[in-house]
Amino acid sequence: MEPLDLRQRSIRTLAWLGDVEFEREVRRRLVARGDYPTDRLDALRALVVCAESQAALLETIEPALDEDELGVVRRARNTSPRSSGRSQRNVRAYRAATALEALVAHWFHGREGGEERFAALLVPEIEAAIDAAIARAGARIRRG
Repeated sequence: MEPLDLRQRSIRTLAWLGDVEFEREVRRRLVARGDYPTDRLDALRALVVCAESQAALLETIEPALDEDELGVVRRARNTSPRSSGRSQRNVRAYRAATALEALVAHWFHGREGGEERFAALLVPEIEAAIDAAIARAGARIRRG
C-alpha cells in the first residue's frame, strides 16, 4: 500500500487509524500464543491496549525515536482530551496513548520503512506487555 499523506490529517484521525493497527497487532500476537476462549483473549487484549499500558509502552520506546517520530508524538500529546471528566493522571495517560496510536499510524501509513521501525521498537515491548498481562491475569490461560 502506498503511504498516505498524513501531514494534512488531524492528530485524532492519526490516532484513530493507529488504534486499529495497534489493536490488530496485539490480537495477532495473542492468538499466536494458542487457541484460547475469546473472553479470555478479550480480557488480555484490554490489559495491553488500555491507555495506561500504551503510555508505558511509549515511555519505554521514546528514547529511541528520531526527530520525525518525536514530532508526531509531541503533536499528539498536545491534543486536548475529548472528555473533561478524567483525572489528571488519566489525562496524561490518555495523551500518551493518543501519541502512541498516532505514531503507529505514522509508521504503518505515513513513513517509508515505518513497519520495520514498528517491528524493531514496539513489537518486543508489545510481547513483554502481553507477558505481563498474562501474569497479571493471575491464572494460566486455558485452551478453548
